Amino acid sequence: MPLFHDQAETLDDPDLRQLFLDYDHAHDLDADDPYIDDLARRIVEATRRRYGPVEPPELDTASEIPALIQGSVNALSPAWQRLDTLIRAQLNG
Repeated sequence: MPLFHDQAETLDDPDLRQLFLDYDHAHDLDADDPYIDDLARRIVEATRRRYGPVEPPELDTASEIPALIQGSVNALSPAWQRLDTLIRAQLNG
């Protein structure tokens, strides 16, 4: 399933929509706020429930644009930077 369609489907799930809202709320938090750890855990759990052992849809790895966008988004918020780091560590660990 292409990434765009997968992300659009997540909006049909109230729990996943709430995660998006919680992620947005985290923008202005201190990077060391315990809420960030809890949110990362919840996002990882939701990701594992949604995809099981299957890898989530990948961005186009031939393009540098997704990494550039993610880096720009994370640069806006130290809390988002930490959240991204925690999520990646937990999913890859």
